[in-house]
Amino acid sequence: MKPVTIISTILIILSLFHLPPVAAAPVQNHLEALLAPMCTGDETPSPLSLQPVARFYQKFGFQPAWTGPTGPLPRAKQLIAAITGTTAPNLSPEPSPVFRFTPHEVNLNGFSNPLTLEKMPPRLQMDVMLTDMALRYARRLWRGTVDPETLPGKWLAARRADKRDFPAELAQALKEKRLSAFMDSLHPQAAAYHHLRQAVQRYEQIQAAGGWPMVPTGETLRRDDTGPRVSALIDRLRASGDLSREMTIRQPGAVYDEALEAAVIRFQRRHGLNPDGLVGKTTLAALNVPVGKRITQLQLNMERWRWFPDSFGQRYLMVNIPAFELNLFEAGLPVQRMRVIVGKNRRPTPIMSSRMTYLEFNPYWNVPGKIARKDILPKVLKDPTYLSRQGIRVFAGWDRSAPELDPEQIPWQALSGRHFPYRLRQDPSAINALGQIKFMFPNHESVYIHDTPGKRLFKRDRRNFSSGCVRVEAPITLAGDLLKHQGWDREQVETAVSDQERKIVPLKQPIPVHLVYFTAWVDNGQAVHFREDVYGRDKRLQLALTASNANLLHCMADILAAGRLLAASAPGQTVQPASGRCGALVLSVLQQAGEVAGHPISF
Repeated sequence: MKPVTIISTILIILSLFHLPPVAAAPVQNHLEALLAPMCTGDETPSPLSLQPVARFYQKFGFQPAWTGPTGPLPRAKQLIAAITGTTAPNLSPEPSPVFRFTPHEVNLNGFSNPLTLEKMPPRLQMDVMLTDMALRYARRLWRGTVDPETLPGKWLAARRADKRDFPAELAQALKEKRLSAFMDSLHPQAAAYHHLRQAVQRYEQIQAAGGWPMVPTGETLRRDDTGPRVSALIDRLRASGDLSREMTIRQPGAVYDEALEAAVIRFQRRHGLNPDGLVGKTTLAALNVPVGKRITQLQLNMERWRWFPDSFGQRYLMVNIPAFELNLFEAGLPVQRMRVIVGKNRRPTPIMSSRMTYLEFNPYWNVPGKIARKDILPKVLKDPTYLSRQGIRVFAGWDRSAPELDPEQIPWQALSGRHFPYRLRQDPSAINALGQIKFMFPNHESVYIHDTPGKRLFKRDRRNFSSGCVRVEAPITLAGDLLKHQGWDREQVETAVSDQERKIVPLKQPIPVHLVYFTAWVDNGQAVHFREDVYGRDKRLQLALTASNANLLHCMADILAAGRLLAASAPGQTVQPASGRCGALVLSVLQQAGEVAGHPISF
């Protein structure tokens, strides 16, 4: 069940606009008398405040903006179509859970001062409501519905600027008859965002055509297999565009041939799976994800792009955490790509923006205190020779002048996760945890990109094994790319590594670094990619969007009642929460909360 969109309610109300003509002067006087006192300057209003609405009408001369004496103006329908995602001539729909408004959100209870609107005739009430909708839409589309800093996990990344005067801009756009241009300006300008918008439209066409078929479970499918499951696989891959629609339509008993194997490999690569051409358990599960869930995944990532600046610059590094991938961009285009290892779920790599300022060859590893206490101490207690074998030295503290200590003289049994007063440092070597090159972008989280001796882990599809830092597969290649503008070639990089001496090389031009979290994107060949929600951030974002798009306070009693009903039910018992206008929200909140908690709930 989905929340009722505002479109039906508003269109019904608009259809009732057969009002007698109202003189312009009284209308203007009415709006000015009620709204002018709210134009209180430059203070930041609350989300429910009418101050932005009042400022809009002040800039618009306190004239109705969306309605005329006999009914709605064409731009009112244009606004509604844009916000609700309904198709309209010459408009690109914007289908997104971010902008689904319920009737309750635009009735009088949706404003901080409903008594003000109750004093207005119906025509002006609707005009003010539409203005409020337009301004809320602008704020949400410009910076996102959800503030990323309110979500679980640290947000340390750059944000889109927040200096637009939407009331003034909207008023000017209406005066100059360029509402569409104003709305287009709200979207992120990044090409990645617009590609996601196009992908949503393509996938909604697939959904409108009935979606894609499920491939029945069974043994692993491979070359030369035949039967109805192969036919279902052909239909599934043709629906998503992985298999050319120009192929001969197959009957039950079709053969898993070379062309079908190539289509499976294409699908696997788009989903970050091992491209072996076999339809095993993991590939089958990805094939059978409903198209509706993929649309939601695309929309969630569109929301993420609304958080970021329109441009990251001409030259920068981007690490996409769910993709386990690093890309180097030059002139705004990707020129280098390599696999990476990111943080474990309990020690996730943060979303962050910084600037890389130097490279360190043959680095020391000053073991972070948390890793020393939780990871290394247990190993020392089991094996007293562990430190010497790993080339790890012990110092009396974190001060640079702290003396080195003899590990055999330390009472390791007396230490614990709460009491560990020593500093551990691993010398440069082939087994150093940081490998042979460290790429430094100063930050308070002590997160950086580095080499690793554990090369075998790069062969895994899912690569979240680190303690928060990013391990890169090809450090020499990356160092060469970063230093080529300073006259270095690959041979010089390899020499710096083979010297086995610690060496710091500053970057003459620091390069921006962005650690991001995108579970869906479109590549340069227009292939749509999806990745697993490795940290559960999609689920949490979807829950936050649900909360943002409904009046949770209004429905809280029903949500709590349904929660009590669930708690009192026996395992396996069917539970039916109360219906009503909060019914869909109750189901959505409880189901998404169950997914986030790791305990799926069904009704």
